[in-house]
Amino acid sequence: MKSGEMVIYDFDQTIPSSHIFEATGGAAEVEGFEDVFFEDAFGGEDRILQLWAHFNRLNQRGVELLILSNGWSAVIKESLDRVGLSEFFANENIFGNDSELMAQNCGVKQHAILELMRDRNLQFEQVLFVDDDWMNIVQCKECRTLHVESEAGISEKELKAIEAAF
Repeated sequence: MKSGEMVIYDFDQTIPSSHIFEATGGAAEVEGFEDVFFEDAFGGEDRILQLWAHFNRLNQRGVELLILSNGWSAVIKESLDRVGLSEFFANENIFGNDSELMAQNCGVKQHAILELMRDRNLQFEQVLFVDDDWMNIVQCKECRTLHVESEAGISEKELKAIEAAF
């Protein structure tokens, strides 16, 4: 899997088209939520299929996919599982605010990214960080970045830009 290239995605309003953390009132687990909640949170069936195809193309190229979020790890994992996207993100590649990585880096994404890059011996051009929060993008100098401009998550144009980077 490790080709020496990696995409690090934020979660809320980046992969899902809504802010699941806010929609659930900050719940640390979401097992009791209906499947339709997750489908809606990801923008519906067509957008989920579009995301699946995107992640699959990167996966086929050997690009490692990670999530770095201020949300809860269990919520991220359950959300991905409910919409059929969990196969692209190994459990050890999902870092929520309750993960050891985020705790060790005081929740600062740029520091966590630098640690991930060091662990994998990756350079600036081998890593792309995708986030909807402009401040996270501005602060990250360790790797290439892509700002998700819409509050409705990654657009088709942005998906293509990510794929073109690899």
